[in-house]
Amino acid sequence: MMVDVVRVSNEGKFDEAQDLFDAYLPLVRYEQQPGLGLAVRKYVLAKRGAIASAAQRRPGAALNALAIKEVEKLIERQTRKLEALK
Repeated sequence: MMVDVVRVSNEGKFDEAQDLFDAYLPLVRYEQQPGLGLAVRKYVLAKRGAIASAAQRRPGAALNALAIKEVEKLIERQTRKLEALK
């Protein structure tokens, strides 16, 4: 996302860059939670196929069902926003 934001900004498309950043911001903010941030990032990366597993070594936190539901909702919102930008 950040590469695309910089690329679009360098093209002078500042509104488009801000819209792209805004689409990712809720998920980025959620990932910054103390204790859960890495678990959220790994969940998203595993879901998108970038890594094989979201599992962490101890003492890493695991996402509970509610947290997974919240992350899924954020991903759905992000997808809608990105589709609207096309």
